[in-house]
Amino acid sequence: MKQKVGLLATGRKKLDHSESVLKFYTSPLFQKSVQYAQKHYARFYFYNAKDGLLLPDDTLEPYDLSIKTFSIMEKKVWARKVIDTFQKYESPEDIVVSLHGGKVYRDHLEPILEQKGYRYEIPMKGLGIGQQLAWYDEKLNN
Repeated sequence: MKQKVGLLATGRKKLDHSESVLKFYTSPLFQKSVQYAQKHYARFYFYNAKDGLLLPDDTLEPYDLSIKTFSIMEKKVWARKVIDTFQKYESPEDIVVSLHGGKVYRDHLEPILEQKGYRYEIPMKGLGIGQQLAWYDEKLNN
């Protein structure tokens, strides 16, 4: 059976000093996604606009960059970089990827995941932020 591996978005709310990924992002949505990933995935990774793929122990410095400012070509290059790096850690034959994060990111990650042969799911597809928070609360309390 294939293992489930999480690929999680980070968040806009950040600390103003360097810290590990797990502590650097402070939004409730990010914190709940981490709690969920720790309980439900064999392993999990993060992605952000600045660095691409991140490991949970990576240390980040404060930054101000959003994928929303990227051109279409920059988004495609960014997504390829994220998945090319992800592929160094995870083989498509061994896992199912659970993709967490907004459509602005997913629209560019999904085609590359497919191209590289990854099976993936989007557990909260179509849910707004409030609905995502409720989804996490329900799953974490069961």
